Amino acid sequence: RTVREQMRFDTTRLVVEAGKDFEVTFENGDFMPHNLVVTRPGTREAVVAAALLLKPDQLDGKGRAYLPASADVWGGTRLLDAGQREVLRLRAPSEEGVHEYVCTFPGHGQVMVGQLVVTRDVDGYLAAHPQAPAQPEAKTGGE
Repeated sequence: RTVREQMRFDTTRLVVEAGKDFEVTFENGDFMPHNLVVTRPGTREAVVAAALLLKPDQLDGKGRAYLPASADVWGGTRLLDAGQREVLRLRAPSEEGVHEYVCTFPGHGQVMVGQLVVTRDVDGYLAAHPQAPAQPEAKTGGE
């Protein structure tokens, strides 16, 4: 879920098993619209930059706004208004890696991020990495 008036996700890390189906239930508990877009490793910033070039009424084939047509995106929800929810069903890649999820609504992609870790051993990964990453700090002013 989103955290009300804090422009962040309540979870900064999801860990899934390589090659397996999984689902994420995303609920927007905030007042402004948000989406959840999963990107390939190292591509989040490029996806966010591409989303900024899209017009609000420029929807993809599934009716999703601010979701660029890119091989770097492997899943995403539609833009959800306050109180809406959507279940995103995906299959994890067979190769291990750290992907990211992000809100691609303009201005949100630098702080509304999380890691989607794909591993062959979920329990082993969580035992070795018990702490989820911290939420990025919002930049202000001319930073």
